[in-house]
Formats: sequence, structure tokens, C-alpha cells
Amino acid sequence: MTARNRPPSGEPSDDPRDSFGPPGGSTSDPPARLAAPLVGALAAATAGAVLLALGGLVPVVAGARPGFGSGPLLVLLAVLPVAAAAAAALLPAPRRRPGLAAGVLVGAAALAPGRALLDLQLAADASAAARPELHVPTDLTSPSPAAGLWLLLAGHLATAVAGLLALRVRDEQGEGQGSRWRLLAVVSVAVVGALGLLMAPFGSHDAYLPTSGAIDAPMPAAAGLLLLAATLPVAAALAASSPAPGLARGGPLGLGLATAALAAPPLVAAAALPALDVTAGPVLLAFAAAGLVVLGVTPLPASASTPSGPQPARRAEPTDLAGTATLPGQRPLDLLTGSIAVLTALAAVGGAFTEQVVSATNTAVPSSARWWFLVAGLLLGTVGLAMFGPAVAARVRPALSVLWAGPLVTGAAVLDTALAATELGALSVSTLGVLWVALAMVGAAATGCSSAVAGTVEREEAMDVVGAAGWRAAPNVLTPLVAAAILGVAAFGLPVVRAADYTAPGLWSHFTPASWGLLAGVLTVLGALALVPRSRPARAVALLAGIAGLLLLRAAELPLRTGITGACPGPGLWLALAGAAAALVAAGLALPGARRGS
Repeated sequence: MTARNRPPSGEPSDDPRDSFGPPGGSTSDPPARLAAPLVGALAAATAGAVLLALGGLVPVVAGARPGFGSGPLLVLLAVLPVAAAAAAALLPAPRRRPGLAAGVLVGAAALAPGRALLDLQLAADASAAARPELHVPTDLTSPSPAAGLWLLLAGHLATAVAGLLALRVRDEQGEGQGSRWRLLAVVSVAVVGALGLLMAPFGSHDAYLPTSGAIDAPMPAAAGLLLLAATLPVAAALAASSPAPGLARGGPLGLGLATAALAAPPLVAAAALPALDVTAGPVLLAFAAAGLVVLGVTPLPASASTPSGPQPARRAEPTDLAGTATLPGQRPLDLLTGSIAVLTALAAVGGAFTEQVVSATNTAVPSSARWWFLVAGLLLGTVGLAMFGPAVAARVRPALSVLWAGPLVTGAAVLDTALAATELGALSVSTLGVLWVALAMVGAAATGCSSAVAGTVEREEAMDVVGAAGWRAAPNVLTPLVAAAILGVAAFGLPVVRAADYTAPGLWSHFTPASWGLLAGVLTVLGALALVPRSRPARAVALLAGIAGLLLLRAAELPLRTGITGACPGPGLWLALAGAAAALVAAGLALPGARRGS
């Protein structure tokens, strides 16, 4: 209990965090009892650390052969987050920071799903896993999973549970947010880390030890790396912009410690094994981990943290880390979303003008989908620029919540071309070109996540003002919505381009890596259409405009995709145009309500 909120002598505190000691005006602080959510979170995090440490010591596959003595390193990396959280939670009462401890656990838990997917590669095909700290293959056979792998997966699950429990820990709301420069620094460092996650973890001269970046890695390792690259900057931005001081500091600190567990093993392996070389990826990741840790331990500005020194006695206003008080304000979220969208557009420009495939004579082989990819990125960036205008940001944000899928649809087509071309012996992948495309796709996913959070905050604020009434769409809008849904599914499932020597990727036939982009597109359209009936008219119009834009982008594959001899329209073209028309009709029906400002 601090001098600011200690009750007068003989009066018990009703602050749920001040649960220690007998009531009374003692001048000394007796040992405090931690709140139940924090106790549960620390217990789950401790269990997760123990499981992860044991997973690093026990063989993960049958006959596992770690490339070096990685056990002590893996144990240290496993216990660092929970040790930092425990240190903040178990300090003497005047210096105790339960909110900071909870923030560390939340930050570490944010990366647990992606790390679990990385470990699942050992179960799918251990011979293709680039994990020399756990196993160095000596042949092309894939050994069966062993107890260590299940311990690792259980550890990630326990870490995620700890983060969920930590969200319920009460933390005193600060009087302001951290400076914009601190938010920019945290996000910038996290973006550097995301870039490192997309690169190869090391260079290898061992024919049996693969080295690949996020794009050419096997599944599920590729999915894990892409998820980690998308999660790191978004989680860092949400944590650093939180008004809760504990999350604003602890979130980046937990993310930094979890990122260190991804950066250290490949760096140590490259230093310890003669067959491996250090590459830029883990170096960037280590820089990001160090930067996040430094920013996490740096005290917040006075306006964003609890004031020090004598203060007038007043009741502390606790809030849990998952409550609405911890979400950043609407304007910072709009700026963050617009910034990510513009950066995504710049990455798309780099991907469009950089070759992804080169021939044996070092001649660039351009992708047939690069102009399609460029248009998708520029469309997203143009709408993202509008997010910087306070008067129009709220009106265009719903469209951005749909158009983010454009770089995924088109970027997957570009990468599919590169992967298909490398099956020919005379062609090879250009790492720089693939990296630009991958970075744009990750940025697009981050834009979608940030836009969704901004929409949630805006909706909650509007609900507080006007209540839940009037949120249902007029019945005459439902018919074109159903038509747009049916036409949208067909548009992404059937080919837009047909040619004698070309088989287009699809959803229910000829499923290729490009089909994952089509799947992202159709799911985005269906999800947005499901939100329209529950949206206010102005936001529904913007959502429908974004849906129409995405379907028109799908139809634009025919004129923008080059290099296909004898290309002619396929059924997907007409279905995409019809779906866009249905969405625009629905927008026109909702427009009168938008003009009334309802």
C-alpha cells in the first residue's frame, strides 16, 4: 500500500489490490498477499517455464542429436520471462509492481502460438526443421516425435494460459499515455524483429541441415514464422500504447524476452558449429529483443506512470489489463493503422520492382502477377493515407478492414510463381525479392489486425454514447448482401484467367500456395458481409465499398497479370464483377441512413 492510497487509521482498504495486513494505520507495510489472478498467472507461467526447460533437455525426436550443448541456454531462455515477472511481483511492498509482472506475462504469451507452430515442424518432418539446438539430422529420414516435443508444446500452452490470466490482473490506470516517440521506438524495433523472423536463421554447408526463411520453409514452420512476424509488431504497438502502466512497460519487456528465445539459439549454433554461418535474420532479431527489453525496463514519462512523491489522498482507480481502459485511444490506433498500411504499400512497391526469380545466367525472371500485386499494395496504401486525416479516418477505416486482404491474395500469387519456377533446375529464388513480398504480406495482416482493434474501440465508444439501438440493417439490404456472399465465394473459387497452357489455382481444385491467398480473400469478404447488418449505416457503406474494391481487385487479375499466352476471361471474372455490383447496390441502400448520421 502506498502513501497515496493508504486508508486512515482503523479503516480497512476497499482497494482489491490492497489485500494484505490487518486494517489500521501502521506506518510499516506488512507483506502483501498477491491478487488471485496474478497468483494463477505466475503459477501457470512457472509451469510453462519448467515444461519448456525440460523440453530443451529431453530428446524431442527419437535419437535426437543436438548440434551443441544447448541445454543450459534453453533452460535460461525458458525461465527468463517468469523470473522477470516474479521479481516484479515479489519485491517488497513499497516497490512491488503487480501490473508490470502481469504485463511481462502477457507479452511473453503473445508469441506462444507462433512458437508452438515452429515446434510442430518437428512432428511433421524433423528432417526439414532448422533447429540445430534440438536436433541435427544425419540423413533424410524423419524420426518420430519424442517426449521432449510434447513437453515443449505443453509449455507453450501453459505460457498462453498465463497470459490470459494476467489480463485480469488489476493495474492502476495512468494519467496519460507514454510519449509518441516511445510508441514509435517500440513499434520500429518490433518491425525490425519481424523482418529478422522472415530471414533464414543461419547459413548451412550441411546437406542434411536445411536453412530457409519464412517463405520457403515447410509447413507448419512457415505458418509459425509468418504468425510470429505479424504478431510481434502488433502486440508491441498495443502494449506500448496502453494507458495501463504495467502493460505499457511489461508488454514490451515480455515480448523482448520471448524474442530472445528465438534469436539466441541460431546465433549460438552458428558460432558453435563449423558447418553453419551467421546470417542477418537472427542478428536483427537479437537487436529487436535487446531494444524491447531496454524500452520495457525504462520508466515511463511522468504523465504515463504513477506520480511519485507525496500526493493528496485519493482512491486508486484499478483496472484489469483486459478492460477497455487498457485499450489505446481511437486516434493513436488510426495513426498506427495508417502507418502500417503505408509501409505495406512501400514494401509492395519493392516487391513489384525486385525480381523473385533469376536464371542461371543471373537474368531476372519477372513474376506474371507483379503488377497485380503492385496495384493491391497501392490501393491499401492510398486508403491508409486517409487514416491520417481526423475528419475522414473513421469513415474509411472499415474499408481498410477488407482491403488488407488484397496484398495477401496477390502476394501469394507472386510467391507461387517463384516457387513453381524453382522446380526448374535453371532457375533460383532471389531472396531480396521474396523478402519484400513477404514483408508486404505480413504488413497487410498487421494492418488488418490493427484496423480490427480500432474498429472495436470505436464501436465500444459509440455504444457508450448511443446504446445498442439502431444497429440493425434495413431488411432491403439483406438481399444484395446474400447475393454478394454467394458471388464472392464463386469469384475466388473459379479462375479469372483461362489459357491453353495455364491452370489457375483454385479453392476446390488445383490447390497451390496461391490458393491460400484466395482463401484469405473469400474469408475476409464473408466476415465483412457478416458485420454489415450489425454496423451503423455509415460504417456499413464503408465496409461494402471495401468488399467491392477487393472483388474488383480479384477481377483485375486478367488485365494486370502478364506473360500468359492466349489469356482470356474465366468465369471468376464475371462473378467478381457481379459480386462487386451487389456490394455497391447494398451500399446504395444503406447510404440514406449514413447521410442522416445514424
